[in-house]
Amino acid sequence: MVNVLANHVFVRALEDRFTHGGRVVLTASDVHFGDLRHNLGMVPAPAWKHPDVLARPRAFSRPETTRAGRTAYATSKLAVIHLIHEYVRRLPADVDAVAFNSAFVPGTGLARNADALSRFAMRHVLPLLARTPLATSPDDAGTFLADVILGNTRAPTGSYIDRDRATRSSPESYDPTRERELWDALERLTSDPA
Repeated sequence: MVNVLANHVFVRALEDRFTHGGRVVLTASDVHFGDLRHNLGMVPAPAWKHPDVLARPRAFSRPETTRAGRTAYATSKLAVIHLIHEYVRRLPADVDAVAFNSAFVPGTGLARNADALSRFAMRHVLPLLARTPLATSPDDAGTFLADVILGNTRAPTGSYIDRDRATRSSPESYDPTRERELWDALERLTSDPA
């Protein structure tokens, strides 16, 4: 949940500096879908729990395993989309908030702490997928992200942008109750105790 908490702290710290036509872009991931089509079976589905539970170490069973770490990652990317939806409700009306998915980007060190077979595949086999619709090269991912930030990729506020186009995120990502609970927990966890 660090990537959700850190994003929230950053956005809230800068909120008074947002100007007309501003855009908040948070990095999401298609692993939040939790299916073979979107993650090639490499990442388990998200396992949503109350945000107070997700914010604690050992939120998932067998936390020392790679599977638990990947489940936490997928769940945090689902939380990013929930947070975007809540930002749409709470940020000034002229400030857009969107979630950006670069798709699978081999060659970025994503598996640097994985087992030897996964590291080998990530370095030598999976980069070939960047030549297919299943993955994106690091250069293309950077271009897509820049286009989203600069507003060159047209997308209404609250959108989930998959590389270079707005599309729907997972059905699970549309849950106003979860979004509100996440907001409340983030506000509580990041508030100044003084």
